[in-house]
Amino acid sequence: MEFFYDKNKPRIKEKSYGRLAMQQRMRLAMAFLNPLRPIINETWLIKGEGNKSRAFGLALKKLIQDGVEGQYPTQYILPNQVSISMGTLSGVAIQDVVLSNHLIDIYFSSEENPSSRDGDEVILVAYSPELGMGGKNDVPCYRRDGHLHMELPIHFSESPFHLYLYVKAVNGKQYSKSSYLGYFENAR
Repeated sequence: MEFFYDKNKPRIKEKSYGRLAMQQRMRLAMAFLNPLRPIINETWLIKGEGNKSRAFGLALKKLIQDGVEGQYPTQYILPNQVSISMGTLSGVAIQDVVLSNHLIDIYFSSEENPSSRDGDEVILVAYSPELGMGGKNDVPCYRRDGHLHMELPIHFSESPFHLYLYVKAVNGKQYSKSSYLGYFENAR
């Protein structure tokens, strides 16, 4: 007897190139953004119409569209295209980034703008995808200060990391689009 169907025999179906490429893009984007989820849920909330899952989904979609380069199987993330915050609030202009002995200093300026206030909070995010770890400044810094000082965790002295900066409005409901400050290694 020749069997044409056996429910115990696994069915193996070849996946198409496009499907494999899209799955890899999704895996790369999820792996990069997932540790940043608490920040993204907060900063994309207006775009997500108050729904945290939708907010994260929109950030993920933007990263997949704009921040994944290369051809399958050698695709990779462009960290400068990652938007950890999104909004209409005006950001700050970065003047200088100084890194030394587990300390980071960011010097910035801000133009007069009807939507911006001196009391808007400037937030710096240090993120290492290799460690799956990220953190933000715990001492508040404001637009009027022109300088942000943050001590980096000891983990970042051994592993490279990315820096992002965004602004949160005084009312806590508006955000600026994040700025990518760069990729840094060995903060000793």
